[in-house]
Amino acid sequence: MEHKLNIKFGEINTLSDARYAAGLGAAFMGFNLSPAHPKNCSEQSLKEISGWAPGPAIVTEWENEPANLIADTCNRLNIEYIQLNGFNPVVTAALKPEFCVIQNINLHGDSHIGEMVQKLSDVNGLAMYYLLTFKDIVEQEKFLSKPGNDLFVMDLCRDQPVFLNFRFNTSNIKMLVEKFNPFGINISGNGEVKPGIQDFSGLNDLFDQINYLIE
Repeated sequence: MEHKLNIKFGEINTLSDARYAAGLGAAFMGFNLSPAHPKNCSEQSLKEISGWAPGPAIVTEWENEPANLIADTCNRLNIEYIQLNGFNPVVTAALKPEFCVIQNINLHGDSHIGEMVQKLSDVNGLAMYYLLTFKDIVEQEKFLSKPGNDLFVMDLCRDQPVFLNFRFNTSNIKMLVEKFNPFGINISGNGEVKPGIQDFSGLNDLFDQINYLIE
């Protein structure tokens, strides 16, 4: 490995998730502020939760909100990192001068390299980081099994600061991280098993596989 693996915890909306991320030494903590998102976090909750879990840089995550709303909110919260889950180069360009943008690129099993190259070109110089996302492991395995796709991702991770938002499990995380050598990986917040109770055993098992890369 040429660099320490950076961990980003996304979709955090509980103090337990935030403290777990900070205790692990995560570089970033993401809070989705889009009202319709199932793991939406309010501005007030973000301030309260992040205040009890110092260390990681705070990222606001957005779906398809307009640039002025995103900018106004982040200026009010004094946050410089923004993750754009929707793909709109106009929004990315509007936010770039003032903020550090993590641009999400959603992938599926039939995604073509040409499509990815075009999207990367559209936000070249605008995004500071890239996030490659699969919605499920079936689409992920289908894409990576096609000739040339894995080599493209390897080259992209070599040349750009990329977070892999893959469907990680204890059977594949070590292999995927070592193969692609990304700048970082994104893990979604664990959420509550029931009100006030969370189970981090699954995440502990996951990170046991790659502790030597993040310590």
